[in-house]
Amino acid sequence: MQGDKATCRQPVGRPARASACLKAGWVLLAVLGVSGASPARAEAADSSLTVEASAGRGYGLWSLLGDVGVGEATFLTLGYTGVRPEAGTAATHQLSVGVDHLAGEHWLLSGVVSLGLNKGSNTALTQELPRLDIPGLTARTGYGSQGVQLAAGYDSAGFARVEYGLDAGVGLHRYPLRRQLLTVSDGATTVRYAQEDLLWVARPTLGARLVWDGRWELGLRGGFSLYSEDPLTAGQFTEAEWTALESQLEGRAAARRVLAGLRKRQLRDLGAAVTRRMADVNAGTGFPSAPARFDLKPSLTWRLNPTVRGQLSYAFTRYVPTQGVAHVLASRWTVRLGDPVRLWASVALQRDVPEDLPAEVSGLLTLGGEYTF
Repeated sequence: MQGDKATCRQPVGRPARASACLKAGWVLLAVLGVSGASPARAEAADSSLTVEASAGRGYGLWSLLGDVGVGEATFLTLGYTGVRPEAGTAATHQLSVGVDHLAGEHWLLSGVVSLGLNKGSNTALTQELPRLDIPGLTARTGYGSQGVQLAAGYDSAGFARVEYGLDAGVGLHRYPLRRQLLTVSDGATTVRYAQEDLLWVARPTLGARLVWDGRWELGLRGGFSLYSEDPLTAGQFTEAEWTALESQLEGRAAARRVLAGLRKRQLRDLGAAVTRRMADVNAGTGFPSAPARFDLKPSLTWRLNPTVRGQLSYAFTRYVPTQGVAHVLASRWTVRLGDPVRLWASVALQRDVPEDLPAEVSGLLTLGGEYTF
Protein backbone atom coordinates (compact mmCIF):
# COMPACT_ATOMS: atom_id res chain seq x y z
CA MET A 1 0.00 0.00 0.00
CA GLN A 2 2.95 2.21 0.55
CA GLY A 3 4.00 2.56 -3.05
CA ASP A 4 3.35 1.13 -6.47
CA LYS A 5 5.07 -2.16 -7.01
CA ALA A 6 6.60 -0.71 -10.14
CA THR A 7 8.83 1.44 -7.95
CA CYS A 8 11.06 -1.60 -7.58
CA ARG A 9 11.77 -1.68 -11.30
CA GLN A 10 14.97 0.23 -11.98
CA PRO A 11 16.05 1.48 -15.42
CA VAL A 12 17.94 -1.02 -17.54
CA GLY A 13 21.63 -1.05 -16.73
CA ARG A 14 21.17 -0.01 -13.07
CA PRO A 15 21.08 -2.64 -10.31
CA ALA A 16 17.81 -2.94 -8.39
CA ARG A 17 18.09 -2.29 -4.67
CA ALA A 18 16.31 -4.92 -2.62
CA SER A 19 15.62 -2.52 0.24
CA ALA A 20 13.52 -0.28 -1.99
CA CYS A 21 11.68 -3.27 -3.42
CA LEU A 22 10.85 -4.62 0.00
CA LYS A 23 9.57 -1.29 1.26
CA ALA A 24 7.47 -0.86 -1.87
CA GLY A 25 5.83 -4.22 -1.45
CA TRP A 26 5.51 -4.62 2.32
CA VAL A 27 3.81 -1.62 3.83
CA LEU A 28 1.80 -1.42 7.04
CA LEU A 29 2.90 -4.89 8.00
CA ALA A 30 -0.11 -7.15 8.23
CA VAL A 31 0.73 -8.68 4.91
CA LEU A 32 -1.49 -11.32 3.27
CA GLY A 33 0.27 -11.20 -0.08
CA VAL A 34 3.72 -10.15 -1.16
CA SER A 35 4.51 -7.62 -3.83
CA GLY A 36 5.97 -8.57 -7.15
CA ALA A 37 9.01 -6.50 -6.33
CA SER A 38 12.26 -7.64 -7.84
CA PRO A 39 14.23 -9.35 -5.06
CA ALA A 40 17.77 -8.80 -6.33
CA ARG A 41 20.51 -9.22 -3.72
CA ALA A 42 20.82 -6.11 -1.57
CA GLU A 43 23.99 -3.99 -1.54
CA ALA A 44 23.12 -2.44 1.83
CA ALA A 45 20.27 -2.55 4.29
CA ASP A 46 18.40 0.76 4.37
CA SER A 47 15.74 1.66 6.90
CA SER A 48 12.58 3.71 6.36
CA LEU A 49 9.68 5.35 8.13
CA THR A 50 6.25 5.44 6.49
CA VAL A 51 3.07 7.28 7.45
CA GLU A 52 -0.32 7.07 5.71
CA ALA A 53 -3.87 8.29 6.35
CA SER A 54 -7.16 7.50 4.58
CA ALA A 55 -10.63 8.98 4.99
CA GLY A 56 -14.09 8.79 3.48
CA ARG A 57 -17.77 8.60 4.50
CA GLY A 58 -17.03 8.97 8.19
CA TYR A 59 -14.33 6.31 7.92
CA GLY A 60 -10.72 6.99 8.98
CA LEU A 61 -7.52 4.95 8.91
CA TRP A 62 -4.00 5.94 9.92
CA SER A 63 -0.77 3.98 10.10
CA LEU A 64 2.91 4.17 10.98
CA LEU A 65 5.56 1.73 9.78
CA GLY A 66 9.22 1.26 10.63
CA ASP A 67 11.23 -0.88 8.23
CA VAL A 68 14.70 -1.78 9.54
CA GLY A 69 17.38 -3.65 7.63
CA VAL A 70 19.10 -6.25 9.82
CA GLY A 71 21.27 -7.76 7.09
CA GLU A 72 21.82 -7.77 3.36
CA ALA A 73 18.82 -10.02 2.79
CA THR A 74 16.59 -9.58 5.86
CA PHE A 75 14.30 -6.80 7.04
CA LEU A 76 12.35 -6.37 10.26
CA THR A 77 9.07 -4.42 10.11
CA LEU A 78 7.33 -2.89 13.10
CA GLY A 79 4.04 -1.09 12.69
CA TYR A 80 0.87 0.40 14.09
CA THR A 81 -2.50 0.86 12.38
CA GLY A 82 -5.62 2.55 13.71
CA VAL A 83 -9.03 2.52 12.08
CA ARG A 84 -12.40 4.07 12.88
CA PRO A 85 -15.13 2.47 10.75
CA GLU A 86 -17.81 5.05 11.53
CA ALA A 87 -18.17 8.35 13.36
CA GLY A 88 -19.17 7.78 16.96
CA THR A 89 -17.53 4.36 17.27
CA ALA A 90 -14.34 3.45 19.06
CA ALA A 91 -11.14 3.12 17.04
CA THR A 92 -9.42 -0.22 16.49
CA HIS A 93 -5.68 -0.32 17.19
CA GLN A 94 -3.42 -3.01 15.71
CA LEU A 95 0.26 -3.73 16.34
CA SER A 96 2.36 -5.84 13.99
CA VAL A 97 5.83 -7.30 13.65
CA GLY A 98 7.16 -9.05 10.57
CA VAL A 99 10.23 -10.37 8.81
CA ASP A 100 10.98 -10.24 5.07
CA HIS A 101 13.81 -12.38 3.70
CA LEU A 102 15.32 -12.47 0.22
CA ALA A 103 16.02 -16.11 -0.68
CA GLY A 104 18.36 -16.01 -3.65
CA GLU A 105 17.79 -13.81 -6.69
CA HIS A 106 14.11 -14.57 -7.28
CA TRP A 107 12.27 -15.36 -4.05
CA LEU A 108 10.93 -13.21 -1.22
CA LEU A 109 9.62 -14.96 1.92
CA SER A 110 7.63 -13.11 4.56
CA GLY A 111 5.92 -13.70 7.88
CA VAL A 112 3.89 -11.34 10.06
CA VAL A 113 2.13 -11.62 13.41
CA SER A 114 -0.41 -9.03 14.50
CA LEU A 115 -2.36 -8.14 17.62
CA GLY A 116 -5.55 -6.11 17.60
CA LEU A 117 -6.11 -4.43 20.97
CA ASN A 118 -9.49 -4.95 22.61
CA LYS A 119 -12.07 -2.29 21.75
CA GLY A 120 -15.66 -1.56 22.60
CA SER A 121 -18.29 0.77 21.13
CA ASN A 122 -21.43 1.89 22.96
CA THR A 123 -24.79 2.50 21.30
CA ALA A 124 -27.48 4.16 23.40
CA LEU A 125 -30.81 2.34 23.04
CA THR A 126 -32.87 4.37 25.54
CA GLN A 127 -32.15 7.50 27.53
CA GLU A 128 -32.11 7.56 31.30
CA LEU A 129 -35.17 9.20 32.92
CA PRO A 130 -34.04 10.14 36.44
CA ARG A 131 -37.35 11.72 37.43
CA LEU A 132 -39.17 8.49 36.70
CA ASP A 133 -36.35 6.40 38.16
CA ILE A 134 -35.93 4.63 34.79
CA PRO A 135 -32.31 3.72 33.89
CA GLY A 136 -30.90 4.13 30.40
CA LEU A 137 -30.15 1.09 28.25
CA THR A 138 -26.91 0.80 26.24
CA ALA A 139 -25.56 -1.91 23.94
CA ARG A 140 -21.79 -2.41 23.93
CA THR A 141 -20.10 -4.38 21.14
CA GLY A 142 -16.43 -5.00 20.56
CA TYR A 143 -13.65 -7.40 19.69
CA GLY A 144 -9.91 -8.02 19.68
CA SER A 145 -7.82 -10.05 17.25
CA GLN A 146 -4.72 -12.19 16.94
CA GLY A 147 -3.33 -13.20 13.56
CA VAL A 148 -0.48 -14.56 11.49
CA GLN A 149 0.28 -14.20 7.77
CA LEU A 150 2.73 -16.09 5.59
CA ALA A 151 3.61 -15.27 1.99
CA ALA A 152 6.06 -16.10 -0.79
CA GLY A 153 6.74 -14.23 -4.00
CA TYR A 154 8.72 -15.02 -7.15
CA ASP A 155 10.08 -12.41 -9.56
CA SER A 156 11.87 -12.97 -12.85
CA ALA A 157 14.32 -10.31 -11.61
CA GLY A 158 15.90 -9.54 -14.93
CA PHE A 159 16.23 -6.58 -17.25
CA ALA A 160 14.47 -7.96 -20.30
CA ARG A 161 11.80 -5.96 -22.09
CA VAL A 162 9.14 -8.10 -20.42
CA GLU A 163 9.39 -9.24 -16.79
CA TYR A 164 6.88 -10.86 -14.45
CA GLY A 165 6.16 -11.69 -10.82
CA LEU A 166 3.86 -14.06 -8.93
CA ASP A 167 2.99 -14.29 -5.26
CA ALA A 168 0.75 -16.21 -2.88
CA GLY A 169 -0.12 -15.76 0.77
CA VAL A 170 -2.44 -16.96 3.50
CA GLY A 171 -3.56 -15.35 6.72
CA LEU A 172 -5.32 -16.79 9.76
CA HIS A 173 -7.00 -14.53 12.33
CA ARG A 174 -8.92 -15.11 15.54
CA TYR A 175 -11.65 -12.65 16.58
CA PRO A 176 -13.35 -12.87 20.01
CA LEU A 177 -16.61 -10.94 19.38
CA ARG A 178 -18.32 -9.54 22.47
CA ARG A 179 -21.74 -8.03 23.12
CA GLN A 180 -23.20 -6.63 26.33
CA LEU A 181 -26.30 -4.87 27.58
CA LEU A 182 -25.71 -2.14 30.16
CA THR A 183 -28.01 -0.06 32.30
CA VAL A 184 -26.98 3.47 33.20
CA SER A 185 -28.32 5.12 36.32
CA ASP A 186 -26.91 8.24 38.02
CA GLY A 187 -23.71 7.86 36.04
CA ALA A 188 -23.16 4.28 37.21
CA THR A 189 -23.01 1.50 34.62
CA THR A 190 -24.17 -2.04 35.36
CA VAL A 191 -23.67 -5.05 33.07
CA ARG A 192 -27.00 -6.88 32.71
CA TYR A 193 -26.02 -9.34 29.98
CA ALA A 194 -22.74 -10.45 28.36
CA GLN A 195 -21.93 -12.94 25.63
CA GLU A 196 -18.88 -13.74 23.49
CA ASP A 197 -18.57 -15.59 20.16
CA LEU A 198 -15.31 -16.73 18.56
CA LEU A 199 -14.83 -16.17 14.83
CA TRP A 200 -11.91 -17.61 12.84
CA VAL A 201 -11.06 -16.14 9.44
CA ALA A 202 -8.68 -17.64 6.86
CA ARG A 203 -7.78 -15.56 3.81
CA PRO A 204 -5.68 -16.95 0.92
CA THR A 205 -4.49 -14.46 -1.71
CA LEU A 206 -2.91 -14.62 -5.16
CA GLY A 207 -1.20 -11.91 -7.17
CA ALA A 208 0.51 -11.47 -10.54
CA ARG A 209 2.26 -8.64 -12.35
CA LEU A 210 3.60 -8.12 -15.84
CA VAL A 211 6.13 -5.36 -16.55
CA TRP A 212 7.24 -4.24 -19.99
CA ASP A 213 9.72 -1.62 -21.20
CA GLY A 214 10.43 -0.76 -17.57
CA ARG A 215 7.56 1.74 -17.76
CA TRP A 216 4.27 -0.16 -17.75
CA GLU A 217 2.95 -2.67 -15.26
CA LEU A 218 -0.25 -4.68 -15.39
CA GLY A 219 -1.26 -6.20 -12.06
CA LEU A 220 -3.99 -8.50 -10.81
CA ARG A 221 -4.68 -9.41 -7.18
CA GLY A 222 -7.46 -11.35 -5.51
CA GLY A 223 -8.39 -12.88 -2.19
CA PHE A 224 -11.03 -15.19 -0.75
CA SER A 225 -12.26 -15.19 2.85
CA LEU A 226 -13.29 -18.33 4.74
CA TYR A 227 -15.19 -18.01 8.04
CA SER A 228 -15.61 -20.53 10.85
CA GLU A 229 -19.26 -19.43 11.07
CA ASP A 230 -21.60 -16.93 9.46
CA PRO A 231 -20.05 -13.47 10.12
CA LEU A 232 -23.53 -11.93 9.83
CA THR A 233 -24.61 -13.70 13.02
CA ALA A 234 -21.31 -14.16 14.90
CA GLY A 235 -21.15 -11.57 17.65
CA GLN A 236 -24.63 -10.27 16.80
CA PHE A 237 -27.62 -10.21 19.14
CA THR A 238 -29.79 -13.27 18.51
CA GLU A 239 -33.50 -13.16 17.66
CA ALA A 240 -34.34 -14.09 21.24
CA GLU A 241 -32.14 -11.25 22.46
CA TRP A 242 -33.78 -8.84 19.98
CA THR A 243 -37.19 -9.82 21.30
CA ALA A 244 -36.10 -9.24 24.88
CA LEU A 245 -34.65 -5.86 23.89
CA GLU A 246 -37.83 -4.81 22.08
CA SER A 247 -39.83 -5.40 25.21
CA GLN A 248 -37.69 -2.80 26.99
CA LEU A 249 -37.97 -0.15 24.26
CA GLU A 250 -40.92 2.11 23.63
CA GLY A 251 -42.75 1.04 20.50
CA ARG A 252 -41.94 -1.90 18.25
CA ALA A 253 -41.27 0.25 15.17
CA ALA A 254 -38.89 2.54 17.07
CA ALA A 255 -37.17 -0.49 18.57
CA ARG A 256 -36.63 -2.04 15.16
CA ARG A 257 -35.05 1.18 13.84
CA VAL A 258 -32.68 1.41 16.79
CA LEU A 259 -31.67 -2.24 16.58
CA ALA A 260 -31.26 -2.14 12.79
CA GLY A 261 -28.89 0.81 13.19
CA LEU A 262 -26.92 -1.11 15.80
CA ARG A 263 -26.63 -4.16 13.52
CA LYS A 264 -25.47 -2.03 10.57
CA ARG A 265 -22.79 -0.45 12.74
CA GLN A 266 -21.62 -3.88 13.93
CA LEU A 267 -21.35 -5.22 10.37
CA ARG A 268 -19.42 -2.19 9.15
CA ASP A 269 -17.04 -2.45 12.09
CA LEU A 270 -16.51 -6.18 11.57
CA GLY A 271 -16.17 -5.74 7.80
CA ALA A 272 -13.27 -3.35 8.29
CA ALA A 273 -11.48 -5.91 10.44
CA VAL A 274 -11.98 -9.16 8.49
CA THR A 275 -12.42 -8.21 4.83
CA ARG A 276 -8.71 -7.69 4.30
CA ARG A 277 -5.77 -7.14 6.51
CA MET A 278 -6.77 -3.91 8.21
CA ALA A 279 -3.83 -1.96 6.85
CA ASP A 280 -4.71 -2.87 3.26
CA VAL A 281 -7.90 -0.81 3.36
CA ASN A 282 -7.42 2.52 1.58
CA ALA A 283 -8.72 4.57 -1.32
CA GLY A 284 -7.45 1.97 -3.79
CA THR A 285 -9.39 -0.92 -2.26
CA GLY A 286 -12.33 0.92 -0.70
CA PHE A 287 -13.76 0.83 2.82
CA PRO A 288 -15.87 -2.34 3.26
CA SER A 289 -19.38 -2.01 4.63
CA ALA A 290 -19.68 -5.73 5.49
CA PRO A 291 -17.51 -8.88 5.66
CA ALA A 292 -16.37 -9.92 2.19
CA ARG A 293 -16.52 -13.29 0.46
CA PHE A 294 -13.96 -12.43 -2.22
CA ASP A 295 -12.34 -9.44 -3.91
CA LEU A 296 -10.48 -8.81 -7.16
CA LYS A 297 -8.33 -5.84 -8.16
CA PRO A 298 -6.77 -5.28 -11.62
CA SER A 299 -4.47 -2.27 -12.00
CA LEU A 300 -2.36 -0.48 -14.61
CA THR A 301 0.72 1.46 -13.50
CA TRP A 302 2.92 3.64 -15.67
CA ARG A 303 6.10 5.63 -15.07
CA LEU A 304 5.92 9.08 -16.62
CA ASN A 305 9.56 9.77 -15.68
CA PRO A 306 12.00 8.75 -12.93
CA THR A 307 10.15 11.05 -10.52
CA VAL A 308 6.44 10.55 -11.17
CA ARG A 309 4.32 7.39 -11.39
CA GLY A 310 0.60 6.98 -11.90
CA GLN A 311 -1.84 4.12 -11.44
CA LEU A 312 -5.41 3.41 -12.45
CA SER A 313 -7.20 0.56 -10.67
CA TYR A 314 -10.59 -1.05 -10.23
CA ALA A 315 -11.54 -3.10 -7.17
CA PHE A 316 -14.55 -5.41 -6.98
CA THR A 317 -15.73 -6.87 -3.67
CA ARG A 318 -18.46 -9.47 -3.23
CA TYR A 319 -19.69 -9.34 0.34
CA VAL A 320 -21.08 -12.38 2.12
CA PRO A 321 -24.58 -13.47 0.93
CA THR A 322 -27.39 -10.88 1.28
CA GLN A 323 -24.92 -7.98 1.64
CA GLY A 324 -24.37 -7.11 -2.04
CA VAL A 325 -21.23 -5.88 -3.80
CA ALA A 326 -18.89 -2.88 -3.98
CA HIS A 327 -17.11 -1.19 -6.90
CA VAL A 328 -14.09 1.12 -6.46
CA LEU A 329 -12.45 3.11 -9.26
CA ALA A 330 -9.21 4.76 -8.12
CA SER A 331 -6.28 6.83 -9.39
CA ARG A 332 -2.97 6.93 -7.52
CA TRP A 333 0.05 9.20 -8.03
CA THR A 334 3.51 8.83 -6.51
CA VAL A 335 6.21 11.53 -6.56
CA ARG A 336 9.82 10.97 -5.55
CA LEU A 337 11.56 13.99 -4.00
CA GLY A 338 15.14 12.89 -4.32
CA ASP A 339 16.40 9.52 -3.08
CA PRO A 340 15.11 9.64 0.54
CA VAL A 341 11.55 10.96 0.15
CA ARG A 342 8.46 9.65 -1.63
CA LEU A 343 4.93 11.06 -1.39
CA TRP A 344 1.70 9.62 -2.78
CA ALA A 345 -1.97 10.42 -3.02
CA SER A 346 -4.94 8.33 -4.13
CA VAL A 347 -8.51 9.39 -4.85
CA ALA A 348 -11.37 7.02 -5.55
CA LEU A 349 -15.09 6.70 -6.08
CA GLN A 350 -16.79 3.80 -4.26
CA ARG A 351 -20.28 2.49 -4.98
CA ASP A 352 -21.81 0.01 -2.55
CA VAL A 353 -24.80 -1.91 -3.91
CA PRO A 354 -26.69 -3.74 -1.13
CA GLU A 355 -29.24 -6.36 -2.15
CA ASP A 356 -32.19 -4.79 -0.32
CA LEU A 357 -31.23 -1.11 0.02
CA PRO A 358 -30.46 1.78 -2.36
CA ALA A 359 -26.90 2.05 -3.64
CA GLU A 360 -24.52 4.37 -1.78
CA VAL A 361 -21.76 6.40 -3.45
CA SER A 362 -18.83 7.94 -1.58
CA GLY A 363 -15.49 9.58 -2.27
CA LEU A 364 -12.25 8.30 -0.73
CA LEU A 365 -8.83 9.89 -0.22
CA THR A 366 -5.45 8.51 0.87
CA LEU A 367 -2.26 10.51 1.55
CA GLY A 368 1.10 9.03 2.49
CA GLY A 369 4.83 9.50 2.60
CA GLU A 370 8.05 7.57 3.13
CA TYR A 371 11.49 8.66 4.32
CA THR A 372 14.47 6.35 3.73
CA PHE A 373 17.67 6.67 5.73
